[in-house]
Amino acid sequence: MVSNLDNVDPREIEMLQQYLNEFGQQAEAYTAQLQILEQRRIESLTAIETIKNIGSQPDNTMLLEIGGGASMKVKALEPDNVFVNIGSNVIVEKTSDESVSYLEDRIIELEALEKKVSETITEIRKQASDVAKKMEDLYKKYQAQSGN
Repeated sequence: MVSNLDNVDPREIEMLQQYLNEFGQQAEAYTAQLQILEQRRIESLTAIETIKNIGSQPDNTMLLEIGGGASMKVKALEPDNVFVNIGSNVIVEKTSDESVSYLEDRIIELEALEKKVSETITEIRKQASDVAKKMEDLYKKYQAQSGN
């Protein structure tokens, strides 16, 4: 970086533009990650609601999506037993109450991750803004020098 704005190097402006582009790409990647976390949180909330409601329905029926936009009405044979993926494709059987508790804990973890990712996005955007301002200042200085 140039500390003396009297001698602006146009390559520095180009370098700052590259940094700005990189910050933009990073922000996009973190925003995509944030959307995935939000989707998982919503899926967990939906699962909790389904687990709670299936036990309260007299016939224990629900819609099961089978893919391609098709669903089937199915009856839960054991509505108090739920299979939960706890990570790395490890699936354990839990009671409805245990499943709800596990999913609620997962939601808390997801919310914490969402907060961290949001803070990271905010920091990246601040850095990008700082670089953009520096680039604008250098560009104005460069134009002033070129005009002389």
